[in-house]
Amino acid sequence: MINMKKIYILLLLSAPVIINSCSKDLTETNMEFQALQPASLDINAGTWKPVLLTGPTEFPVAAPIAVTTPDYIAQINEIKTWQADLTKDEKAIVSYWSAGAVLRWNEIMRELVAKHNLPPYQNPDGTYPVPNANNPLAYPQFPFANPPYAARAYAYVAAAQYDALVAAWYYKKLYNRPAPYITDATVNVLIPKSDLPSYPSEDAVVAGVVSEMMKLLFPGDQDFIQQKVEEHKRARLIAGANVRSDLEAGEALGKLVAQKFITRARGDRAGAAVGTPAIWAQMEQDAIARGEVPWISQENPKRPPMLPLFGRVKHGCLIH
Repeated sequence: MINMKKIYILLLLSAPVIINSCSKDLTETNMEFQALQPASLDINAGTWKPVLLTGPTEFPVAAPIAVTTPDYIAQINEIKTWQADLTKDEKAIVSYWSAGAVLRWNEIMRELVAKHNLPPYQNPDGTYPVPNANNPLAYPQFPFANPPYAARAYAYVAAAQYDALVAAWYYKKLYNRPAPYITDATVNVLIPKSDLPSYPSEDAVVAGVVSEMMKLLFPGDQDFIQQKVEEHKRARLIAGANVRSDLEAGEALGKLVAQKFITRARGDRAGAAVGTPAIWAQMEQDAIARGEVPWISQENPKRPPMLPLFGRVKHGCLIH
């Protein structure tokens, strides 16, 4: 049984951000993290039960080329070319991403939630506009990442990460292709060494799955998200951690897993959670009829409820 509580705790413990409550500008805290060096490789993690996938082999990953082929040797040489003249900025991104893919992408996720947690301002007629997912850059920008929206976003990203990594670990053990610095001892490795097979790249799997989920959840930030994907892959390459085919296979697998979660998200009824003024009025009347005190905004003009139909959103299979 998957302990989703642990996944949610991991999300909550991701590095914090400082938020300017007036401008909503974000400044990530300059916290230093040691390079990730797991106590266990969890080499049998490919047998763990997925959340949404039918199994780790639902999306096939082709066998990698042999490490003795000219193509693989050319990929090793690509790493060496990068490493021959590393800039200060390149070394910095290696250090940044070496803290761990899940940690860093969860930080990015929290930044986007904080950026978009901005209630719309009222219209001149006293009504409030609603963000439009089909026009995310128009005011008010989509999404308004209020607590219900954020909770759903965190759940989808955490579950998708988990399933993608279960699948990755299955293929890692199946193909057992060693890391480039094991294949070629002259590769300068800039991260802690590991005996974990490098194909497909676990970092690229996380980058692929999370970035696709984020593009759905925060469609106005796609350029920023893709920039982080490219930076992450480049960090793994120049660190000597993965050859390019490790990264390509990992990213492709992550994107395939993400599409299954995206399909589910598009049909979970979250888009109808806003409701309408008529529904809000009826909910208020129903609460009074039950002898309850309904929530009524104290703002002027009165602000509508925040996703009052969120309880109807389909969520069951994301929690075991």
